Amino acid sequence: MIRGILALLLIVLAAPVAAKPIAFPDRFDPIGTPVESFKTREGRTVHYTDTGEAGWRPMLFIGGVGTSARAPELVAFLDTLRRRLKVRIVAVERNGLGDTGYDPAWTFADYTSEVQQVLGHLGIGKFALVAISGGGAYAGHIAAAMPERINSWHMLAAIASAPASNPVCTADPAALEAMLAKQVGAPREFWAMPPDGVAARVPGFIDRAADEGAHAYFIAGQRGDARAVSREYRSFCKAPAPVAAFPAPAFFYYGEADKLVPPAQGEFWAGKVASKVTFRRYPGEGHDVQYRHWDQLLLDVSGQSGKTLVCAQGRARLLPGLVQPAALPQGDTLGVCAWQGRKTAPREPDHAAHE
Repeated sequence: MIRGILALLLIVLAAPVAAKPIAFPDRFDPIGTPVESFKTREGRTVHYTDTGEAGWRPMLFIGGVGTSARAPELVAFLDTLRRRLKVRIVAVERNGLGDTGYDPAWTFADYTSEVQQVLGHLGIGKFALVAISGGGAYAGHIAAAMPERINSWHMLAAIASAPASNPVCTADPAALEAMLAKQVGAPREFWAMPPDGVAARVPGFIDRAADEGAHAYFIAGQRGDARAVSREYRSFCKAPAPVAAFPAPAFFYYGEADKLVPPAQGEFWAGKVASKVTFRRYPGEGHDVQYRHWDQLLLDVSGQSGKTLVCAQGRARLLPGLVQPAALPQGDTLGVCAWQGRKTAPREPDHAAHE
């Protein structure tokens, strides 16, 4: 009997297992948000990206100095969280960057008009306004021009203006352009990041940032033309946008160790807000808070602004109120638990974090 059972078991085990049928996809996987074009009523062709989810919370995203319409791809490392929170991102390209042609007479007012027209083309009424770094100057003009359409205003290490003593403001324009041309011609240099920051935590970030630089400065045949970037830097020397009594809730995220755009720039913007202000300060952190705390930004945009995301004992959770980093128990950190993962080994940077 036992021998018979064993023999039967061996036969069963030796029988080939039928392979499961392959579940073939019926759609392509995304390989990045496509760049779209739009002809303005003035006859200018501008470019934009739109993640495109109808019914989700729209966010107008304005990237840092010298970034193209593909700048939102730099925060795609948290795209799963974005989709779970149902946030839609739109980015409108600026003068002379990416696919958009250069016009030496182009102004902040032109950008505001182009944003209004693209949002109208997409059927977007109200939206969250989000800017990082050098995009802050542009966001100020959007906030001043259409405050009634903005549900919430978010500035991450975002500039208001540069002091008159700043080297960018005192430099000869031709000399500034020549200096920037060396960086623009080598996107890895322009996008060099601190070795112990976000680039060390997010696999592939440093390469994706270099790709963004190549797209912004070469994709339309610019061959590293630095005029657009130089003009952006010099525009910061002008007076900030005339924002006054901004009516919607506003959120500011600044690193206290940021030497490029210190918290004082956020305090300037906060003084223009009549509604509730949430100021998230990060002791010891520098200019890359704009990426390091993108998870908190997504939560604030999505309506979870009364809470702070932390990783406590290996588990991500929301704590009520504005949690100060110093108040966290040892071992707990702000944001998703992925930030506690092993550091990668980024390339050695040549410059400070990109503004």
